[in-house]
Amino acid sequence: MTDTLDLSAERASRDVTAARQILPPTRIDDVAEAVLALARELWVVCDRQIVTEALLARHGITAQDIDAFQPDPAVEARLDTRRKQIVDNLLVALKAG
Repeated sequence: MTDTLDLSAERASRDVTAARQILPPTRIDDVAEAVLALARELWVVCDRQIVTEALLARHGITAQDIDAFQPDPAVEARLDTRRKQIVDNLLVALKAG
């Protein structure tokens, strides 16, 4: 029984994170580049969203209408494509260098 307790104590005292490293510390600039790329993408989306919601409000379409929207298969496909593009852009930034 003490062996089990000792083993538990040993596990508790060491890092149990999975033995993998996505990027070495020397690639921190690539991580920063990816974060900046994501921030740029996010700003473009925020800007466009604010403009779109303002234009829709002029035509009587509310934020509640937008929130309740259920995409059809064509719109869902466009959303999936754009999501993949954004993820790919981030992965390119992380692999740069």
